[in-house]
Order: sequence, then structure tokens, then C-alpha cells
Amino acid sequence: MDVLVTGATGFLGSALTTELLKHGERVRVLARDERRARELFGEAVEIIPGEITDRDSVGRAVEGVELIYHLAGRLYHPALPAELYQRTHVEGTRVLLACCRDQPQLRRLVHCSTTGIYGVTGSTPASEDAPRAPTNPYESTKLEGERLVLEACEQDGLPVCVARPGLVYGPGDLHLLGLFVAIKRGLFRVIAGGTAMLHPIYIDDLIAALLLCATHPQAVGRSYNLAGEHPVTMRQLAEGIARALDQSLPAGSIPLWLANLAADLFALLPGLRGERAPLTRSRVAFLTHSRIYDIRRVRTELGFQAAIGLEEGLKLTTRWYRKHGYL
Repeated sequence: MDVLVTGATGFLGSALTTELLKHGERVRVLARDERRARELFGEAVEIIPGEITDRDSVGRAVEGVELIYHLAGRLYHPALPAELYQRTHVEGTRVLLACCRDQPQLRRLVHCSTTGIYGVTGSTPASEDAPRAPTNPYESTKLEGERLVLEACEQDGLPVCVARPGLVYGPGDLHLLGLFVAIKRGLFRVIAGGTAMLHPIYIDDLIAALLLCATHPQAVGRSYNLAGEHPVTMRQLAEGIARALDQSLPAGSIPLWLANLAADLFALLPGLRGERAPLTRSRVAFLTHSRIYDIRRVRTELGFQAAIGLEEGLKLTTRWYRKHGYL
């Protein structure tokens, strides 16, 4: 099958592209950084250089393909202006959809959104029909982008499927690296007891779920939460990382008020602003608010079941970090 992957040089995209090549698919990628794409995939893929917002490049990329995985996006960073997310997640998706309308051979478009569209869930797992409450420009524009995709399905009959990954981790991910490093150095303490819950999914399991979204007949017009078998508390996640590092997590926790005060103080210190700060308000929020999801739909409709447990996944991730000199 002729397959297009947007965002192929990112964490998710590179893992997906590698898996598609293993399956013998003919893969084309739309890449802003052509050199990076060539370094990752060599001559195994066809590269169309260009931005997701460039109508000519996107038009050439979708020409004749039967399957599209739309993973192009910008990771959240509080310093990035909101218009960058709007341009990529909304306008880029709009351009892609417009180009797809002239491709009658297209069998499926899998749009990668995020469970972040639900915002903070509390202790009740959010189903696919739960209220939307995005908390930042990344999540808001992801929600807007998936609405465009679902409208194209309803109004134009475009065969789409919306995938909403939870917290994805594994070899190749640098998003959680800071947490691993802090735990290795003995600098990490859970906040407010570490009782907030997260719902991680290992990268290989996510790729398996995306392949089902692309091929299962029942997936057309549907949205799916993609997360691991069980949510975990922040303390359980940190303890799992510590075990993977052959260390112990320090006992006790930091009160929430103290963590927020420390974040505010760090924000005032030269050289410790933004991502350089040991603690920021956004990190405190990540560590103390539950975000968990109902995954029954993807189980019952697509037959998906995560195969990699947290302990195994964290060990594999730690091994990759060490191999590449990150730990």
C-alpha cells in the first residue's frame, strides 16, 4: 500500500514509519527537514520536502496514496506563541483535508490528536464523548484540528479516524527524560503525596493501535482514546522509573503550596526561567492533576490491548537512554 506519514521525523512519526517499512509498505513522508528524514530512513522512503501548510507540497505528498497518517504537530512549550500551534494543527490540517478531497483512491486518514483535549479529568476516566476542556494552546488547536477532520468525514465522506494518544513514552522519547534524570540524581520528590494519576502508553503499543485505526473497517468516522491497560499514580510512575534505574525513590513528598512557591521563585531568577528551571508552574500542574481515560471503545471495536506493562516499558526506555548517552 502507498502510505503518507506527516510528522515522520518526530518521536511518534519515526517509530510509525519504521514499523510501516518493516511491514513492506511503500512509504512517503512530508518533511520540513529533508536531511533529518534522510538520516532516519535512508533511501527506504520517498521524501516530499515542505511544510504542512504549503498547499503545493501537501498536494504532491497526497497524490495517489491510499493511507495517510497525519502526525505533524508541535510539542507544547509555554514559550511558543499560540499562532504557531494554530498554523500547524489547524491551518495545516485544513490544507491536508482540502488536498485529500481530490484523491478518490484514499482508503483512510488517521488523524493524531491528543487526550489533552479533555484537560484535567480528575478521578473519573474520560470517555471519547466526555466534555472538552483543553488547558493550553497545544490542546486547544489539537481539538480544533480534529473537529475539521470529523466534519470532513460527515460532510464530504472522507474516510477518517481520530486517534487520541495519552502519555506516550519509550525509546526515542525525550519528553520524560528530565524526570528520569532528576530521579537518577536523587533530586525528584513527589508533590502532594504523588496521588495524581496519569495514563501512559508504551510507544510500541501506540503504534499497534494506530495500525488498527488505519485498517479496521469499524474505525471510519470514529475517535479512540489510546492509553495503556491501567492508569498509575505519579508516585507509582516515579517508583517504577527508580527501579528501572536500580535506585530508590526518596520517601515523603513536597506540599503543593511549597512546590508552587518554589516554581514562582525560580521564575524570578536569571538563567532559571522556562525549561531551565528545576520546577515550573506547568510542571507542578502536570505532577498534581489527574488525567486518565476510558479505553473500552478501542478494546471492543478494534480489539486493541496494550502488550507492554509499565515496568517492562520503563526498563526498555532506560536501556535506550543509557545506550544513547542520555543517562
